[in-house]
Amino acid sequence: MKDKIFQIKLSHLIIGGILLLLTIFLLKCNFTSSSINTYDKEKKEIDSLQVEISKLKKSQLELNKDIDKQILITDSLNKEIKITEKELTQTRTYYANKIKNSN
Repeated sequence: MKDKIFQIKLSHLIIGGILLLLTIFLLKCNFTSSSINTYDKEKKEIDSLQVEISKLKKSQLELNKDIDKQILITDSLNKEIKITEKELTQTRTYYANKIKNSN
């Protein structure tokens, strides 16, 4: 009885090894509903952030419009200042000449 030979086919050995690895993999991996719940929470948070980003973009557009209006007003005022400076210079010149001529 000591000399009994135990033979295993190579295909049985390979299949057994694959089953053993698969069993270890399934035991190590934790497929629970908590990972699904985490995904749902993260997705909700991302959706909420996308809504906030959309609101911020709309606000930014309104602010850009206000800035454009202010730029137009500033440009208009600058033109008025230049015209007033020109008129002031002409008035000074006119009165300076008038004072010279009266003397």
